[in-house]
Amino acid sequence: MRVVVAPLAAQDIEQAYAFIARDNPEAADRELVRIMQVIELVASGLVSGSEVVLRDGRSVRSWPVPPYRLYYRTTTEELQVVRVYHQSRRPIERGSP
Repeated sequence: MRVVVAPLAAQDIEQAYAFIARDNPEAADRELVRIMQVIELVASGLVSGSEVVLRDGRSVRSWPVPPYRLYYRTTTEELQVVRVYHQSRRPIERGSP
């Protein structure tokens, strides 16, 4: 399955990496690898997250990558990574406080 990372998701990942790398570049590398491993796991089809609706109305699936949450959609040919969002930030799911 082909993986497509949306611009906002790429920005999320870059910001997370930069934030961690300021204090510990090795930890930033490990976190990036961990996020990519979870994306590969989801793309494999072995796991499927719960369906959620984002505040902008998009219906997506969600999978935890603590302290982040992976938001994605799948088609028969690709995994579309919508966001990789830190869970301590303002929620982007509808119905969240």
